[in-house]
Amino acid sequence: MRIDGGPAGGARTGEETVLPGEERPHSHAVVSGTLWNYSAAVVASLLQLGYTAYTGRAVSAAAFGAFASALSITQLLGYFANAGLATTVLRSRELTRGLLVATVRLGLLSGLVCFALVQVTAPLWAEVWNAPETTGLLRVLGLQFLFLPVGAVSAAGLRRLQAQRAAVLVETGALAAGLLTGTLLLAAGWIPLGLAATSVTTQLGIAVLAGMLVARRLPPGDRTCGRPGRYRELAGSSGFLAGHQLAQYVTNTVPLWAAGAVLGPVAAGYYSRSTLFTGLLLTTLAAGLTRVTTPALTRVRAQAPEPSPEARPPGGREEPAVRRAATDVLLAASALSFLPFAFLAGAGSGALRLLLGPGWDEAAGLVPPLCLFSAVAVVYAVGLSVDTVCGSHRRMAAAQAAAAVVTLAGAVLATAGDSLTLLALAALAGQLGGLAVQMWKWRGHGVVEARRLWVGYAVHAALGLAAYASGAALSRTAAGLPCPAVLLVLPAVGLAVVLCRPLRTRLPLYRVAAARGLLPLRVPVLRRSRTTRPQAQ
Repeated sequence: MRIDGGPAGGARTGEETVLPGEERPHSHAVVSGTLWNYSAAVVASLLQLGYTAYTGRAVSAAAFGAFASALSITQLLGYFANAGLATTVLRSRELTRGLLVATVRLGLLSGLVCFALVQVTAPLWAEVWNAPETTGLLRVLGLQFLFLPVGAVSAAGLRRLQAQRAAVLVETGALAAGLLTGTLLLAAGWIPLGLAATSVTTQLGIAVLAGMLVARRLPPGDRTCGRPGRYRELAGSSGFLAGHQLAQYVTNTVPLWAAGAVLGPVAAGYYSRSTLFTGLLLTTLAAGLTRVTTPALTRVRAQAPEPSPEARPPGGREEPAVRRAATDVLLAASALSFLPFAFLAGAGSGALRLLLGPGWDEAAGLVPPLCLFSAVAVVYAVGLSVDTVCGSHRRMAAAQAAAAVVTLAGAVLATAGDSLTLLALAALAGQLGGLAVQMWKWRGHGVVEARRLWVGYAVHAALGLAAYASGAALSRTAAGLPCPAVLLVLPAVGLAVVLCRPLRTRLPLYRVAAARGLLPLRVPVLRRSRTTRPQAQ
């Protein structure tokens, strides 16, 4: 009898012996943490949209392009400043005060190095981007490195201690304070330096508040944080993660750099506005999922029974419980990304025109391809989280190398054709290349239930087509444009939902939720599986 839920991921009945009292409460804890992250992300997105609407009218495209270029440099160095320490804290089997203090000290050291590097090289970057105002922007943005590592590690510590509510409240409150500071400075005439002050204030607030809260929650205990061996161990475990995150950021930022360096600051302003608009939802989904699923998968993998040498899965394959949990997480990620981004691809162009006002039509035209990029990027990011928990550096490196090569090749073609749309498509192609390598590697190493995952991706993508048509119909109706064919989509979808309601148990996301005890269980395939279960002796 299979104990991993079967090929369709069916739920267990309580008569089976695999963690009947642990997995479902743990699943509810994961969902609770996810809801807290997403609820706070909705608030943060609304704040960001209001801030974007104001800056779209107060800051010119050229000035915003200079800010976006400067921000890309500090974000690049931010991966070195963090040095993968936050991820190390998230995946730690046990979080102690000594481990937290050691990671904070290493973060302070790397942050000071990044701060000094930005202050020294700021004029050089201004010459590269041919934008003199970049110097002041970089020097203001560089101040955040004094606080960013402490805030990242402390927030990760709160999440590792299952204090999701405290973590999201701290981050949302700090973001609100940062946006308010930036708005007041811009209104006072500090353009574009007020944009840079937003990030500095936000990171300062996270560092202070999260640091105080995590210090209160940790028990006194281990204080042996000064051993040289501990620092060497931390540096070794977080070094690869920092390098990988850095490579991922560079890959995703290549199109923006190409727009600024080859096509000019105005083109960079258009591209950055579009990526900022779609990036709100991308960051919300990817960060919300990875921040919750990384410690959750770590716990599942730690609780998996250690098999005997005779029963150990061949070829380094993961245990059934780990494969089931990883597949469930990836299926949930595909549903939560494909459907909203498909709707945004249809409605987003009109929404961005309304948000930014006149003069941003070229930026609005980039929304559909960037939505496709973002949908794939969420699934790819959660896949990297799975490989991080499983400790497979080779799989992570292979997938990221494929994404980087495809993105760079596409960016070269796009700049030769002088096209921002081709740059967006190059970013999409890179994510698709990385995702393809991920799935190929997982199939060979038994990380996921491959057939169930592929079918789930295909089903959620097909549903995304209906979501896209709905978004396009809504956008055209709001703009007063004719859309006779598209208007039929909404009634058709409603009719399909009414007539095919019993088939909901075949949807991948529904099956995942039912298998984890989050929905009433009415999965027909389970009746067949019960008939094959051996009777108790």
